[in-house]
Amino acid sequence: MKKVKLMKKYANLIATIGIRAHSGQNVVIQANVEMSEFVHYLVKELYNQKVKHVDVVYTDQILIKQKLMNSSLKRASEIDEFYVQRMEERAKQGYARILLDGDDPMVFQFVPSEKLKAYNYAFRSATYPFRRIYNSNELAWCIAGVPTKQWASRVFKDDSPTQALAKLWKAVYKACRIEEDNDPISEWNEHVERMKRNASLINDMKLVSLHYKNSLGTDLTIKLPKNYRFTGANNIQKINGRGFVPNIPTEEIFASPRLDGVDGIVYSSKLLNYHGIVIDKFFLKFKDGKVIDFGAETGYEALKGIIEFDEGSCRLGECALIPYHSPISELGIVFLSTLFDENASCHLALGASFNECIENGENMSEEELTAAGLNSSKEHVDFMIGTKDLQIDGIDEEGHTHPIFVDGDFAF
Repeated sequence: MKKVKLMKKYANLIATIGIRAHSGQNVVIQANVEMSEFVHYLVKELYNQKVKHVDVVYTDQILIKQKLMNSSLKRASEIDEFYVQRMEERAKQGYARILLDGDDPMVFQFVPSEKLKAYNYAFRSATYPFRRIYNSNELAWCIAGVPTKQWASRVFKDDSPTQALAKLWKAVYKACRIEEDNDPISEWNEHVERMKRNASLINDMKLVSLHYKNSLGTDLTIKLPKNYRFTGANNIQKINGRGFVPNIPTEEIFASPRLDGVDGIVYSSKLLNYHGIVIDKFFLKFKDGKVIDFGAETGYEALKGIIEFDEGSCRLGECALIPYHSPISELGIVFLSTLFDENASCHLALGASFNECIENGENMSEEELTAAGLNSSKEHVDFMIGTKDLQIDGIDEEGHTHPIFVDGDFAF
């Protein structure tokens, strides 16, 4: 049966490429309750690859919505301690983590903004200790998209839920390089090597800054920290030196800007779905790394909430390079999911930097990372800026200019 065959291929991809499953490994999966059919295939595949134990944590965003709609502001900021403790324990026990992304992107659309803000801040703060373990690549982790009817119906509004779900699965498979008669593992290994090559080319240029410009009005200079590193797709676990791919799909190579080195203005090229709130047609103006002005035609208050989330959320933590003609972009679908939409376009991120984006960063303390120029925040929000006419120039230590992007795609 075609459906079963494709699901098994996808499960194999997440296990083999995503977390590099191996004998003796423990794995925790977080998934929406509607994903149970796919979770069964994934768990079976993990055990086929001889992992020691698989723990599944099911979540239901509708229950959280109901709580927020019927709670006081104070109660809205109370987090499920059992969930936090369970995930912290798994991190401390060395579990690889798989997060299956596919919740209704608009589930919190009608929740009062002050309650949603209180909940998000409390949740991000409570889960920061164990998330930091994974984000620092102490352990393998992977986020992968799994369609649900709620998500599919938001993307394909004119179709029945069943038709929409079938269309979304087809698009997800295409984005993840899965076909009925191909070898996804081989294709992904080649894909990872291409991205590593592009990252190495930019690293070898010894750049000090990047200059972005396009017809939307973007005119932005991003300084890079000393000993910066563009990386992408293949991360390395500190615990055992094994590689893993944290995002499926992924098309990006990325670096972290110098926290005080961003100047100019940037305009969004695609809408941003932030916890069910659409932020669209917005701009950010930077001076010395900090947002000093911003605006949005849609979702102004949500954008304001991101910028004011904490001390570091008004600065950039990531600049990612994705060709305009990437497979996901060419699908022409707005997925309403950052995991997919960010891989259709060059993007930036407000908030936390990545340790691996500076030489020896994985072995530095937070204080050392800050001293090296990386930003710190409990938030990390990607937003898309890529266009078909985006120009990006790199300036090296001797003042020479290197074309990085020409007309939206890599210049090399």
